[in-house]
Amino acid sequence: MDYVEKAPQAEDYLKLRKEANMGGNKTITQVEKALKGSLYIICVYEDSELIGLGRVVGDGGITFAITDIMVSEKYQKKGIGNEIMNHIDRWFEENTAGEKFIMIHANPPADRLYLKHGYDYIYPERVGMLKK
Repeated sequence: MDYVEKAPQAEDYLKLRKEANMGGNKTITQVEKALKGSLYIICVYEDSELIGLGRVVGDGGITFAITDIMVSEKYQKKGIGNEIMNHIDRWFEENTAGEKFIMIHANPPADRLYLKHGYDYIYPERVGMLKK
């Protein structure tokens, strides 16, 4: 497997979303804009096929969000998600300083992965909210 710090093609991103059961109907235009606006992207390839991905978005100074942690269903439970998070953690160590706010929206059972990387539930001190 190859880990590449470069945005994938929008079509490959959309294909991976389906293979990872991430759902949602995103357009090519949305995806291209999202990928271009990312602070950091880590892609995982097996024989030139995109099988995993993770992104960091935000303002680059204080507020960050980890998003799109996804692995193709046939490659899940092989440690790829954990390695994606290792790359993201390393990016934060090398590219940020001082107090920062890092958010992650977790769909169970993925929350167990994020707990291993030092992320924790914010309730009851705070609540997370989502506009639908």
